[in-house]
Amino acid sequence: MTPPRTNRTTLETFDAKLDVIRDRVRGVARKYHTAAYLVGRPGTSKTFTVRDELERLKVPHVIRSARMTPMGLFHFIAEHPKHVIVLDDIPSLFEQKPALQILMSALDGDPESPRIVTYRSHNKSERVEFHGGIVAISNLPLRHDPLAKSITSRVQHLEHEPTDGEIAAFMGRIADNGYKSLSPGQCHEVVEFIVAETRAHDERLDLRHMSKAFEDRRQWEDGHARTHWQNLVRTNLKRAMRESVETPATKAEDIAQQRDRVREALGLFPDDLVRQLEHTRLKKSTFYSRRKEVLSECKAGNLESTPRFQDSKNPTLYDFDCMHLAWLDRDLPTKAAATMVFGDVDKTYALKCLRRGRRLLDADARQSS
Repeated sequence: MTPPRTNRTTLETFDAKLDVIRDRVRGVARKYHTAAYLVGRPGTSKTFTVRDELERLKVPHVIRSARMTPMGLFHFIAEHPKHVIVLDDIPSLFEQKPALQILMSALDGDPESPRIVTYRSHNKSERVEFHGGIVAISNLPLRHDPLAKSITSRVQHLEHEPTDGEIAAFMGRIADNGYKSLSPGQCHEVVEFIVAETRAHDERLDLRHMSKAFEDRRQWEDGHARTHWQNLVRTNLKRAMRESVETPATKAEDIAQQRDRVREALGLFPDDLVRQLEHTRLKKSTFYSRRKEVLSECKAGNLESTPRFQDSKNPTLYDFDCMHLAWLDRDLPTKAAATMVFGDVDKTYALKCLRRGRRLLDADARQSS
């Protein structure tokens, strides 16, 4: 059956996005670049496309998707010095300074030449020559502190954010081929049900739900389920919707993810406390605790999202950065705060941003009270 023209166009757009992923992976595998950082929401074919391209290229590669310490990262590199290493969704790794320093060494230099990677513990120092490359896959962008920005400057960064229409069209193309004992028609019924249920709950489509749903349909068709396949699929979707943010492996990772969600909410809705709370989907008490911690980091000058005043065309980011500067000014003289953020650039502009930040903080305090 020939797909409608709209679906063909949507699929072409999605395929073009997957081609960019493949090109970035190929760039690392063929030693044009030392690394690529791929970021996007879950269930959009990031990991599958990376793995598929590496297998197609037949280059040595290894994928790690569990928790990893800085020491574990070093030993993993040492065990695979000539491989393309895929770090699949290990957010805690990129929050640890020693891990970022190891990555900086592994990525700094000519992709065609070995890079010296070292790890120092209390009683010894280890080193290894790394000839390979790194592809990192994450649901979260790299942080904006200076060390993480140094990593950003060494990698090819790619944001992969397909639309739900593109994901639905891609699901339909997979359904065209059937699945194991399911006919194409049965597969299309499953896809249509997933799309309808997801949209009814105002959630994003996730490719990972499809294969699970196909198996639920097979189990029901084979007579091994008393519950109708749609209800089986629905229970899985409801569970996934309650866990729209993946369950972290540790409490520390949980708190770090909560802070990331608060930072994002502050950047998107700097003047609107209610929308910040809604965006994070945290309990009210948890939200206020994490929010206080994030703002305290700004106040202490430990800015995990360093100011980007040159990005003032984006008003939400601009306002968030003005708030950072205003927090600094509470403990530092105006000139010192402006110098800390702007260096030797125009102080008139710095003071303008500072006044804007004070107004935002005052409005925020009124809403909180």
